[in-house]
Amino acid sequence: MALVLLVVSTIAGTDAFTQTPEMTRSYQRGSSLYEAGLYEAAAPYFVWALALSEQEFGANSARTGFILKNLATVYSRLGQYSAAEPLYLRALEIFERTFGPENGLVAEVVNDLSIVYVEQEKFIQAEPLLERVLGSLEQAFGADDPRVAVAAYNYGFASEFLGDSQKARDLYVRALTVWQSQKVLDSDRIAAARARLAGLGRSQERRAPSLAPYLPRLMPGQTPRKEPRVAAAKGARTKPLLQPANDTPAPNAGKGWRVQIAALKTRESAERESARLSQVHAGFLPALSIVEAILPKGTFYRVGTFPLPDRDAATTLCEALKARQQDCIVVRR
Repeated sequence: MALVLLVVSTIAGTDAFTQTPEMTRSYQRGSSLYEAGLYEAAAPYFVWALALSEQEFGANSARTGFILKNLATVYSRLGQYSAAEPLYLRALEIFERTFGPENGLVAEVVNDLSIVYVEQEKFIQAEPLLERVLGSLEQAFGADDPRVAVAAYNYGFASEFLGDSQKARDLYVRALTVWQSQKVLDSDRIAAARARLAGLGRSQERRAPSLAPYLPRLMPGQTPRKEPRVAAAKGARTKPLLQPANDTPAPNAGKGWRVQIAALKTRESAERESARLSQVHAGFLPALSIVEAILPKGTFYRVGTFPLPDRDAATTLCEALKARQQDCIVVRR
């Protein structure tokens, strides 16, 4: 997924505006790390760029919306869907208000948010967004385009989980019909649709392979790009092609640079503080860890991040938190 690079530019409905060098450097550093696949390392730089954008241009500016969208994409790539969700929601509100509901950026965020909902199994929230994605793709590419088939399949996927077997059947049939009409057949997707149709109404296992991450980008005036091929699913067809990741990554046993935010005397109080911080800084903070430290003064439970790639990344994240009036320190342990 390509990121929207921030440069001095004119955005529809706004005047040209210039960003500070510090914001530009932070965002470009995050973009470079993202393009290299180093999502965890990229996150603190986007967080800092977001904090600067909110100060310079306002929390509801289009510039801030772009950074929200891209930071949400980073968290989504890390499997931290609960952190990505509020960022996509904010970006969607900004883009709809600034550019209108039919803009391609709005279509992108609707698609990305629907993926986040599906991965969290929030199918009630996902279903109307998947319906919007289907309509946008059909309008952009035509009813018989394979991208529309992907959207129909995903819409059926959510409908099946919500117990609407008839709607799911109609959507799976629509997807299957399109895929079977292509000159070059995609056997994996055809098999997936047939398996879902065969299992409707009698399968106790309701998981299904989600094709949501393979929907195309919808940028205004953009030439449609070739879809990436879905890897063949191994084993049972009821398993998803992409397993939803846990929001909390496994702790790194080795030493590394961390951002410590609090230290408390009991694990219970540390867990409460971790939950509070995650809520207060929703979208800013990645998943938090609690580390037990036995010191001469007693045992403390330190609340902070999992190890970050390097000291610069930890420092950048801590500076962003301080800009939000949140005390923190950078430590190596």
